[in-house]
Amino acid sequence: MRIVKSIQTKVCVDGSLMKEYVLDEPLTLEFLKFLEAFGTVRSLDKLIKPYFSFEKELFISIKGFVGDSNVEVRYKKEFKDLTGDYFHLLLYYFRQGPAGIKQLQGIEESLKEKMKIRLGTYGDGST
Repeated sequence: MRIVKSIQTKVCVDGSLMKEYVLDEPLTLEFLKFLEAFGTVRSLDKLIKPYFSFEKELFISIKGFVGDSNVEVRYKKEFKDLTGDYFHLLLYYFRQGPAGIKQLQGIEESLKEKMKIRLGTYGDGST
């Protein structure tokens, strides 16, 4: 899957950045399974088109319908400069298959370290 275009961008009341994208192919159950390696996936399967949401704490949230090519992505306000490419990375590493999970997890660790520095918290609990 690749992003074809960005339909809408807006800053939300809570300061997060919301972008709506059109993808070159519909969202699949396989993609949701891939997302489970990175955060919490919730789905409502009883609808005509199953609705899902994905939450990666401090990173992004994604909402959409399985079988649809439109998706809404929200970037958390505190780190949107660090996580602005995260959705693109998810799409890219999804195409890499199981090896992509390990690669993206390594990138995530680097981003988390930068977040800790910004928050003033370090791995040893000191500030």
